[in-house]
Amino acid sequence: MAIEMIDIDEQALVLRGQAKGFGKIAEALGLERASDANEAFNRALRRHPADEQEAIRAAENRRLDRLAAAASADDSRTKEELAKSLRAVERLRSRLMTD
Repeated sequence: MAIEMIDIDEQALVLRGQAKGFGKIAEALGLERASDANEAFNRALRRHPADEQEAIRAAENRRLDRLAAAASADDSRTKEELAKSLRAVERLRSRLMTD
C-alpha cells in the first residue's frame, strides 16, 4: 500500500475522532465520496493494535448510536426517510465491526 494512501487513511481516522462527518472528511482529504472516507477510516482502524481498535470501535459505535437516535427523534422525516437513515447507520456499523 502506498505511503500516501496510509497517510490519508490515518488522517481520516484522526478527523473522525474529532467528530467530523464522512462527507467533511472526504472533502478535507480530496476524496470523491463520503463512502471513500469511511473506507479510509476503516483501513486505518484495522492497521492499529487490537486494544486501540477496541477503543476506536467503541467511540465510533457511540457516535453511530447518537446518529441513529437523532434520526429517530426527527419528526420531520417520513417513515421511508427514517428507514433509509437507519439502514445507512447499520451499514456503517457493519463495516466498522468487520475484521
